[in-house]
Parts: sequence; structure tokens; C-alpha cells
Amino acid sequence: GKQDRHAITPRFPKSKDEGWFLILGEVDKRELIALKRVGYVRNHHVVSISFYTPEVPGRYIYTLYFMSDCYLGLDQQYDIHLHVTPASVSAQADEISDALTDLEVK
Repeated sequence: GKQDRHAITPRFPKSKDEGWFLILGEVDKRELIALKRVGYVRNHHVVSISFYTPEVPGRYIYTLYFMSDCYLGLDQQYDIHLHVTPASVSAQADEISDALTDLEVK
């Protein structure tokens, strides 16, 4: 129940719900790519995180961190290998077309 989501925090003045931060970054460049806070997770939970891929084609390694906002030692880290390819001409044309559609004439 609701009691399950409370963290064990004897030195904290009020009850605190467990939570997580998803942090996506490129360690080599010391760059933060995306950040998302996720509330209490009981069993299995699917979460999506949105980010822009690099404009320059190539291979990139991003690191995804799962960090508890309550407990030490539960943090996890995963490397995500990306292979960015050049955008196709049709995709670029669609993108330009969408950008022009969004313009407001004044």
C-alpha cells in the first residue's frame, strides 16, 4: 500500500517517498543529455526518456544512471552505445516541411 512507498528515514523530520533519478550523460564530454525523476516503483515499471541524438554521424557512448533519492548503494549505471548515421534526404525534407508549416505569418 501507500506505506510501502515510504523510505526508511529515521533522521528526516517527516515521511519521504522513495524515488529515482534517471540521468543520461556523455561522460567523456562531461555533458548532461537528459534528466528525469521517477516516483516510487513497486515491481516492474516502464519509463521512457527523450533526448536528441548528436547531429554529427559517428559512434557515441552515453551512460545511463539510475540513482535513488533516498538510499546509498542502490545506484546503477549502464553504458549505451549509439551509432548515429546521416539522416536521409527524405527525412531532412520532411523536417524542413514541418518547420515551414509551424511558422506563423505576421
